[in-house]
Amino acid sequence: MRVMRRPLIDGRYVPGDLLGGGGMAQVYLARDEVLGRDVALKILRERYAHDEDFVERFKREAKSAAALNHPNIVQVYDQGHTEDGDHYIAMEYVPGGTLAQRIKLEGPLDPRVAAGVASRVADALAVAHGRGIIHRDIKPQNVLLTASGEPKVADFGIARAASAKTMTETSLILGTASYMAPEQVRGERVGLESDLYSLGVVIYEMLTGEPPYTADNPIATAMKHLDEQPRHPLEVNPAVPEGLDALTTKLLAKDPADRYASAAELAEDLRRVRDGLPPLAAGPVQQTTAQMPQDTGEPRTTPTAVVPERGPAAGSRTRRALLPLAALLLGAILLGGLAWAMVQSPSNGDTPGVERVEVPGVVGLSVEEARGRLDDAGLDLGSQTEAISGEVAAGAVIKQTPSAGSQAQRGSDVDVMVSTGPVPEPTTPSSSASSSASSSASSTATSTASAPSPANEETRKQAEDAAPGAEKLAEEEAKQREKAQKVAEKQPREKPPPGGQKGKGK
Repeated sequence: MRVMRRPLIDGRYVPGDLLGGGGMAQVYLARDEVLGRDVALKILRERYAHDEDFVERFKREAKSAAALNHPNIVQVYDQGHTEDGDHYIAMEYVPGGTLAQRIKLEGPLDPRVAAGVASRVADALAVAHGRGIIHRDIKPQNVLLTASGEPKVADFGIARAASAKTMTETSLILGTASYMAPEQVRGERVGLESDLYSLGVVIYEMLTGEPPYTADNPIATAMKHLDEQPRHPLEVNPAVPEGLDALTTKLLAKDPADRYASAAELAEDLRRVRDGLPPLAAGPVQQTTAQMPQDTGEPRTTPTAVVPERGPAAGSRTRRALLPLAALLLGAILLGGLAWAMVQSPSNGDTPGVERVEVPGVVGLSVEEARGRLDDAGLDLGSQTEAISGEVAAGAVIKQTPSAGSQAQRGSDVDVMVSTGPVPEPTTPSSSASSSASSSASSTATSTASAPSPANEETRKQAEDAAPGAEKLAEEEAKQREKAQKVAEKQPREKPPPGGQKGKGK
C-alpha cells in the first residue's frame, strides 16, 4: 500500500498506509497518539476540501453521524482540518475489509449468512432513520466488516453531504448507479424507502454475486432501475429460499409504497429468514409450478418475475428501432432530473419518516449565531438576502422563513434576511473656526468645534463662552503691569547716605 507522507495531524494522528478511496475522499490507517489506538482517517479530496458550501454541510452531517451510537454503525470520533487546509474525519478502524471485497473474493454468500448481514445493516438504518438521517448511498463498499465478519455501515455524513452538493460532476453521482432507487434516478426527493431499495440491491448481490442491473455505462444502468424488472434471485441462484427471494423482490419494487414500511420491519423479516422461518411482511409472490427432479416426483413452486406480454415479431422490430431514440430521450431526462435534485436541497420538502422539529427564533441574532442555533435544532441555514433597516443592527437577522415556533423537517433549510444597517446620511463639510485666540481656552474651543459627538459639542460651547472672559482678564493684567511700570519710572532717585563724604577739621 502507498504510505501517506504527511506530518503529525492536529498533534495527535500519525498517518500511515492508504486503505482505499472513492470519488469523494481517501482513507488512511492512522495512529491516534493521544488515545493510543488505530483509526481510519478519511481525508476529502482537494476539489471538495476547498468547496466552502460542501465542507460546511459535511461538517454538520459528520456531527450528526457522530451521534449515531450503534454496534453496526462505524463510529465517528473526530473531525478537523490539516495545516494544508485538507478536511478529515477520524473514524473507527474496521480491519476486515468491505462487503464488496468479500463478494468479489467468495462469490454468492450462503443465503442465511446474507440474511444475517442484511439484518444488521437494516438495524443500523433503523437507528439512523429514527434520528431523521437518510444515508442515500447504501452499497457493499460502504458496509465494512470486522475481523469476525460483523457488518458496520460507514459514510453517513459524507453520503448526505455529497447528495446536497450542486451536481456539476454527473459521473460522481452515477458512479453508484447500480444501487440507486428509481425515485433517486428521477431526481425526486429520497426517503427511508430509498435506503431500503439500495439495501435490496445489496442483498441481491450477496445472493447472486452481481447486482440486478448492469450495463456498459452508469446512465444505461440507472435507466434500467426505472422500468426494467430484474430476474428473481432464485432464478440466478437456486439455493436462495423462496421467502428470501420474495423479500428481496419486495425491496426492489419500483413504487416506494410497495416496499417495506420501515427498516425495523425489514430487519425482523430478515432474522426470520436467517432462522429458517418465512417472512411476515414480504407478501404473496406470483408463482408458477416447476417440476423437481424425477426421482422425487414432487412439484415445486418457483417465484418468477411478472413479464408483460409482448407483441408479434413486427412489434419487436418496431421496439428495437425506437430503442436508440428512447435511450437518448431518457438519458436527457435522467441528467436533467439528477441535476435538479442535487441543486435543490434534499431536505426542503417532506420526506416520509423524517422527524419534525420546532424552528427556533433567530431574528436579531448575527448570521453565525443564527447558524449555531439552527444547527443545535437540527436545521440548516439556507439563503441569506440583505435589506436596509434602521431598527436592526447591521449583520443581524431581520426576518426568517419558516417562522419561529413552526414545525419543519429535521435537516431542512431556514432562509433569513440580514440587515445592512440604516440608510446612510449625506455628509456636508463643516466650517472651521475663523478666529484664533492667543489663550489656551480659545485654542481648546477651536479644536473641539469639529467634534461630532454631543459631549464634544458641549465642551466646545463652554470653551467659547469662557474665551472672551479669559481674553479680558489678560488685557486687564497687561494694563496693570504697564501702570506699575509708569509709577516706578516717576519716583526720584535716592541720595547717597551722609557717611559718603569727608568732614572738615577745626
